[in-house]
Amino acid sequence: MLLKSTRTLEEMVPVLSNKSLGEGVDLKSPVYWVFSSVSKQWENMTLISPGDFNGEFPKTFGHYHSSDTTERYKLLSGKGILLMQKRQFIDDDWQINRIEKIYFVEFLPGNELDITREWGHSWSNIGNEPLVTLDNWRDGHTPGDYKPIEDMGGMGYFLVKKDGGAEFIPNTKYKDLPKPEWITADEFNRINSL
Repeated sequence: MLLKSTRTLEEMVPVLSNKSLGEGVDLKSPVYWVFSSVSKQWENMTLISPGDFNGEFPKTFGHYHSSDTTERYKLLSGKGILLMQKRQFIDDDWQINRIEKIYFVEFLPGNELDITREWGHSWSNIGNEPLVTLDNWRDGHTPGDYKPIEDMGGMGYFLVKKDGGAEFIPNTKYKDLPKPEWITADEFNRINSL
């Protein structure tokens, strides 16, 4: 297993709900690490730190895939939410500011889920311990996979702490943003296979 990449808090600022973190914050602090060459079945392992950034749960940057390859995720340990947003395809082009459907997918350790090209996705660690996920993505990512999310200042919703739980805050840069639905990984797999 090899360390593939690290995302620091400074690198995450473009996709946070509150981009001014205040004084005394260590911008070089890692938010998550990605390891590669994990096993024959799983190419990558991502470890997301616990905590919060001005009330927002630690998360991955978020991206779409430029390839038609289906990606499989598995939650190994921790408590996580996978934000899934289905972008609209209009006039033979993907729309970065228009989302057709949004799910907050609740995962339990051992749950797996398949992601196809039209779904942007980002993990949030809503627990008090590191969130550890596995995926089989071997195609690599280009800067273009992350650009739509960066251009929009994040995913369609921000997942923040509230009263010991979580709530979603809409990202106002998106047009006609649908209300997100909370579902399980098994429910998403059923919906996505239809």
